[in-house]
Amino acid sequence: MTSTRDLLTTALDGGTPAQTPLSIYEWLAGDVNDDWRRLFDQGLGICRHVNTVKHIEHGVKDTVEERVESNRHYYTQRKETPVGTLQKVTIDGWGHEDWIKTPEDYKIRQWIVENTELVPQYDQFEKIEQQVEDYAVTIATGSRTPAMSINLDWAGTEQFCMDVATGVDELFELYHVQKKQFLEETRLIAAGPGHFVKWLENLTAGMLGPERYVDLLVSVYNEAMPILEAAGKRVMVHYDGQIGCLTEQIASAPFHIIESFTEPPEGDIMYDESRAAWPDKAFWANISVGLYALPEPLLRDAVIAKRERAGKKALAFEISEDLPKNWQESVPIVLNTLRELDT
Repeated sequence: MTSTRDLLTTALDGGTPAQTPLSIYEWLAGDVNDDWRRLFDQGLGICRHVNTVKHIEHGVKDTVEERVESNRHYYTQRKETPVGTLQKVTIDGWGHEDWIKTPEDYKIRQWIVENTELVPQYDQFEKIEQQVEDYAVTIATGSRTPAMSINLDWAGTEQFCMDVATGVDELFELYHVQKKQFLEETRLIAAGPGHFVKWLENLTAGMLGPERYVDLLVSVYNEAMPILEAAGKRVMVHYDGQIGCLTEQIASAPFHIIESFTEPPEGDIMYDESRAAWPDKAFWANISVGLYALPEPLLRDAVIAKRERAGKKALAFEISEDLPKNWQESVPIVLNTLRELDT
């Protein structure tokens, strides 16, 4: 009997698995209890992520302040450097203030990048692989590409989009410094363990549009991919949002796998359209969490329709965005449906 790990690997390598697999992120499953073990025995896979390169920031003092005010929990992080301080604030876990708010803040972030040491931590991956189960796949996780890192990790979408549109010089200076660091990290990942590499891009196309997508993201893919391909790696990008306006640009982008790829309403392109546009790419496709709440016949029909649109080759399904509230009941329905499609 083919293991879930082998089914996932076959699909992600672009082949046709004997059965279309379903997997879940390890942090969504949490602590593995008996309920999860029963699902793994029924064919559910798990995706484990490991950072194989560590970023050590030299000359940076990190502090955290927590306080409760008017029954709201404020969490403030600061990075103090010789050239200034960056601050990020969340309230009740929600973003309130991003690290970068002014052109000067981009310069502080640039100083941090220029004083960051990259150190391989391959042993982390190897430890997990030594213990890995026959239902698990381990992914070497890299940084986001520079534009997506600045957007999501540092400036926030509103600030980033305004500064890109108005051509803030400090943003683009930071971009080029982060690109240099990203390629250095890519070379270290290529030299390390793991067959699959993931860039957690979290792209929504409307943030950039086709022209800037090519200029800021595809240009980096074109430099990084040959390094990883020469080491035998398969590369996936985490595109969980609306990407329909980038159909032509994604077709020519060099990565192998679109991960967390979701149909409407979260996304804006169907799997059959995508297959026609991107025949050489594998899909690790997220099933919208809302579908798990449907009555069993409707959930089964939805899964069957998705498989029909996507085809069997180079396809795996996953739970990557949120854990269904009724996962104990609904996930077995999906697993049984996928099993019955191939028996």
